[in-house]
Amino acid sequence: MFTREILLKNKVPVIYLKKKDTLFREDQMALNLYYLTEGEIRIFNSDSDGKEFLINKVNEHQFLGEPPFLLSERYPANAVIASESAEIFSFSQSLYKKFMLDNPEILFEFTNEIAKKAYDKTLRLKSIVHQCPHERILSFLNLHKRTIGLEPSEKTIIDVTRKEIANSTGLAIETVIRTVKKMEREQKIQLINHKIYY
Repeated sequence: MFTREILLKNKVPVIYLKKKDTLFREDQMALNLYYLTEGEIRIFNSDSDGKEFLINKVNEHQFLGEPPFLLSERYPANAVIASESAEIFSFSQSLYKKFMLDNPEILFEFTNEIAKKAYDKTLRLKSIVHQCPHERILSFLNLHKRTIGLEPSEKTIIDVTRKEIANSTGLAIETVIRTVKKMEREQKIQLINHKIYY
């Protein structure tokens, strides 16, 4: 959505973080809106036993933390750097308002991006609540393809681990492993070097 040039030109501060660094924690006040230009960030919740539930992976040229920032609420999840390094631009409330007023075409794109994320979360929740394990996994795979810009009919290697699928679908990892093997036998997916091809 943004280029580094427009962010730097508008004097948006940049943060450089390394793998496993925390950008924000669950229940921390959302004082900043973040835009990732390089790297990957895992968004997750943890239960009282320390088990992680993966909500999303944020890739390059995506926002994170929009709803709590816009509502002056607390972050509902943790954000930790998953790649070796990350470059993140950080907007304060005042800088965000000025930036969007100065760049109304970007405000329109930003609004569309929030709507898309809300829609994707609704589909993910529907998948978790209403579907059997193989339907949950298929929904996850289709949503993953949509996120990387592919049509449902286009096939690709799904570059996620079984644990990430389990965390995103609310299934036990053992259930994911069994279901993936069954889906391969039923020719719903293919496995290439232990990666799902769908």
